[in-house]
Amino acid sequence: MPRVIVIGGGLAGLATAAALSSAGFEVDIHEARNFLGGRATSWPAGGEDAETIDNCQHILLRCCVNLLDLYKRLGVERKIRFHREFFFIEPGGRISTMQRGILPAPAHFAGSFLGLKFLSLADKIAIARAMNAIPRELHARADLDRITMLDWLREKRQTPAAIERYWRQVLVSALNEELDRMAASHGFQVFWLGMIARADSYEMGIPDVPLRELYDEASLTSTGAVRIHHRSSVTAVDAAGETVTGITCADGSHTADYYVSCLPFERLQILVPGLPVEWNAFEHSPITGIHLWFDRPITDLPHATLLDRTIHWMFNKREGR
Repeated sequence: MPRVIVIGGGLAGLATAAALSSAGFEVDIHEARNFLGGRATSWPAGGEDAETIDNCQHILLRCCVNLLDLYKRLGVERKIRFHREFFFIEPGGRISTMQRGILPAPAHFAGSFLGLKFLSLADKIAIARAMNAIPRELHARADLDRITMLDWLREKRQTPAAIERYWRQVLVSALNEELDRMAASHGFQVFWLGMIARADSYEMGIPDVPLRELYDEASLTSTGAVRIHHRSSVTAVDAAGETVTGITCADGSHTADYYVSCLPFERLQILVPGLPVEWNAFEHSPITGIHLWFDRPITDLPHATLLDRTIHWMFNKREGR
């Protein structure tokens, strides 16, 4: 079988290894740390016997077919619990719920959308007008990569409240970027795939187990086609001209028929400085996760989006505490 070296054992590296091994390749993953998952990982809070805490809350929607495919390959798809309701909490505590009704897509949200208390009638009319435009313009417009989502929303005469409490709340959570920095095409993709195309594609999946249990090494290596090298930090990528010939780690050199980098851009720049890439064009957009423990239950909601706040989402990890 042809051999592939995958550099990096984060989510991208795991997906690469799972796909290539099922396609008949032998895969060696070289990961600098002693566990897989990259940023999608967990750690014990306070010691080995303490509670395991996820690095940040990781979720998916049913439209995330590639991630769902990875979970099926790893045999962990039953460890994801899907939720059909989205809860919106206003300052003061008033709650609105959005969920699909009996109508088929794309009208499946009609009933609950009309009942959202945090939007006025003018907000809802503006949002409905823009939502109806997305399917028409998705493949018809050639400028969606050149304009921002905020440009498009203003073009569609969205009210300030509609932008802040609906469009921004959904899109910044999904894409982790501000409306005036994301291309309209990306915003379209979120709403088309997640909210319009299918009635169940919006359902939100939350892992029932810590992330370290979700990205199970035993499942990945069960076929024998994947080998994992922990604490195997790549210190150099060896090349002859424009062809990669091997990698160098602390334990020596390794070669394969093919090489795939699944490293963050700043790590790859150090290893392959001669690549004709404009590295300054890349930057990180980090997520901040805050973990709070209470001495009594404070909510029975499984999750909620918080309106008019710096914090966008709340997740109930254990019995409302």
